[in-house]
Amino acid sequence: MKSMNITIGSSNKLKKHDAHFLIKLSELLSSGFTMQQALSFLVQQYDILPQKLKDSLLTEIKKGHSLSQILKQLGYSKSIIMQVSFAEIHGEIIQNLYESGEYLKMRRKTKSKIIKAIQYPLVLISIFIIMLILLNFTVIPQFNELYSAMQADKSLLVMILTLVLNYLPHVVLICVSCLCLFILLMVLIYKQKKTTRAVNTLLKIPLISTYFRYYVTYRFSREFGYFLINGLEVKEILLLFKTQTINRFLSHVASTIEEELLTGSSLASAIEKMKLLDKRLAVFVNQGEYNSNVGKELIIYSEYTLDNILIKIEALTQRIQPIIFLILGLLIICLYLVIVMPIFNMLSTIS
Repeated sequence: MKSMNITIGSSNKLKKHDAHFLIKLSELLSSGFTMQQALSFLVQQYDILPQKLKDSLLTEIKKGHSLSQILKQLGYSKSIIMQVSFAEIHGEIIQNLYESGEYLKMRRKTKSKIIKAIQYPLVLISIFIIMLILLNFTVIPQFNELYSAMQADKSLLVMILTLVLNYLPHVVLICVSCLCLFILLMVLIYKQKKTTRAVNTLLKIPLISTYFRYYVTYRFSREFGYFLINGLEVKEILLLFKTQTINRFLSHVASTIEEELLTGSSLASAIEKMKLLDKRLAVFVNQGEYNSNVGKELIIYSEYTLDNILIKIEALTQRIQPIIFLILGLLIICLYLVIVMPIFNMLSTIS
């Protein structure tokens, strides 16, 4: 099997209607429409598509271009195009389109949940930074000028609080810079050429290793289970994973599992030995081998893994929020004391 080098557009032309397009296409095909009729009808129904693109797509459809080529023009993700390409070869295209549409709907809901989970802490941090900037450029300079004009001495507490408010923005800036550097370092490790070194490094980093393992487990179980359901054999899927250019970590997992299978190990035991995969996946594979439905069990586990990722993200944000509230509360108290105490000091000086 040759390597699949799939190139697609830079963005999804259908935007939020991508899942709807695939599901409606599967419904039209199941109702007796030909692929050409169904595609021609659907392409003209979406006003979000520019007329120039519609004309180009309709021309390609009339020429008999494959569905995967049409989806490339519409900017679908590489994984969806790969699955459709193999469905065109092995059959079950209607079920494939419906499952792909449902997957896109679920992925969009997942992204929405993740954004909702992290947006509140980000808003609080933004408010905190804005308050610090406003304090250091408006309130504190004015009070310093007022002290100088009144020739009044600052109390020790006021001096300490003023210093805290002066240096807090620098501390926040350093923390944000460190976070950005850490993210940049993770990206560089993730994208380094040697996959084995990238895997070993990411698995050694606390917190990152958990999310990384869940991510690879989710992708592997979802893709592997989906291909099994569509009739591909284990050897075919492993070869496909090894030669695809979409996700190199799936290729690494497939190569390792294939080596274990050649030594006589079962699929479940091969998965259990993988450091990059969640060991609990092997239990589901065992159950699937027992009831002859490994593909379905893998899909179920992929959903379970996705739920775990969301739960961990929500738990992390719930830990961060009280800390942010505490810092904001201390900032407000400091601000209140910095404003009120000088006024009392000046009144006592005047009296």
